[in-house]
Amino acid sequence: MMDKKKISAVVSVYNEEKTVKNVVNSLINCNFVDELIVVNDGSTDNTSKVLNEISASYSFQNIAFEKNKGKSYAMTTGVEHATGDIIVFVDADLIGFNCEHIKVLTLPLVTNQAKMVIGRRPAENPKTDITGSMDDWLGGERAVYRKDILPILDKMRETKFGVETLLNLYFKSKTDLNKQTIIVDLKGLVHIRKYKKYSRPKAAINYAKATSQIVQTVFVNYVLIFGIIRNVFTNIKL
Repeated sequence: MMDKKKISAVVSVYNEEKTVKNVVNSLINCNFVDELIVVNDGSTDNTSKVLNEISASYSFQNIAFEKNKGKSYAMTTGVEHATGDIIVFVDADLIGFNCEHIKVLTLPLVTNQAKMVIGRRPAENPKTDITGSMDDWLGGERAVYRKDILPILDKMRETKFGVETLLNLYFKSKTDLNKQTIIVDLKGLVHIRKYKKYSRPKAAINYAKATSQIVQTVFVNYVLIFGIIRNVFTNIKL
């Protein structure tokens, strides 16, 4: 445990039978993680079997929903069950994930250099990747102080794939949090894109749904937008 701050890792998973084992085992064996909460969001493949097999040998909170409730609902449930000072959110569809990534994500919080740390995944093809800067801010691997997100848990619960956008808006809208968000590189980490997990039509539908939820999150939280604008003008005056 680093600097006496308890670190809780929250993994939300839906139908990731091929990758969830390595992610969970990496967190179990990581000496930076004090508590692990895995929320199985109604998976219909062998994810439940994999998690139950791991939980038979290792101690962690293995929470399972009977039906799919959405990524943000699973993340919020994880936060509610966590007791750590710092929450690290980790997606389950990752290859190459290891303890060093947790260290990179949490160290700026432990040393009071940041309030939110977002992990940047390496681009699949840097020469052709046109979504890089956008993906940086939508990364699922991020660390925050639990106390900082408690005020927006109810909002988080219903945003689904807009949850990262909500966190970004919230932190940018708060004067005390605005300048303390940083992005760090997660070297060697591979995020499996939807078009590699599903058929092209299904992947397209999922991408469209996620985009719609992100846009809806922006419009619904217009008050946070005003807060961001206020901070911009305040900084200009300074």
